[in-house]
Amino acid sequence: MDDERVDRLAGLFRVLADPTRLRILGALAERPHLGRELSERLGLTPPTVSHHMSRLVATDIVTSTPRAQSRCYALDQTALRDAATVSSPATTGQDQGDTAGTPDAAARLRAKVLRDFFDGERLKQIPAQRKKRVVVLEYLLTRFQPDVEYDERAVNDLLRPAHDDVATLRRELVDYGYMDRQRGIYRVAAALPPRGPTVAQEVRGDEAEWLEHLIAGATKQAFQR
Repeated sequence: MDDERVDRLAGLFRVLADPTRLRILGALAERPHLGRELSERLGLTPPTVSHHMSRLVATDIVTSTPRAQSRCYALDQTALRDAATVSSPATTGQDQGDTAGTPDAAARLRAKVLRDFFDGERLKQIPAQRKKRVVVLEYLLTRFQPDVEYDERAVNDLLRPAHDDVATLRRELVDYGYMDRQRGIYRVAAALPPRGPTVAQEVRGDEAEWLEHLIAGATKQAFQR
């Protein structure tokens, strides 16, 4: 095991070496909780809950999603499984070469994210990790037809079957440039904006081709009707 993996595992163990955080994880293993629900269930003050949650979220095994005036916390089963395999010699070397940005690796990652975060058409939670969130946004974009104008209510109606926090999903689709918004009217973007260094690390390298394929496919279907 290399030094980076050792440091990561040691940091995780330090965070988990606290009875209160283990109780919190036990509650999250049952279902996602709002901060106030954890406070009431475990008899903790809100500041105490916030302190412990900040430590757990930093490890990536817990996700945090805005929910009205509170935050919803959930256990990220995928990150937890990944952390559990950090110390496994079988995961060193082979996985590194297998996921080196190849198209097959990207497709496997996308399929895994959709499998982990969706129950049918329903999004279990909005991923906190940006790379996973981008995969979810790309999938949701397929609900919209290119060259069709949508007002905000129509956008919400298409997103709500996936998740109640339509405002976050709608804003993220625009912020990542997957949809254009002008004067309250939304459309699937004809092309993606230039990506800065930070966003470039979050999106797939073939996203421009993916968007072109999506638009071309939808256009072909429209002509066949």
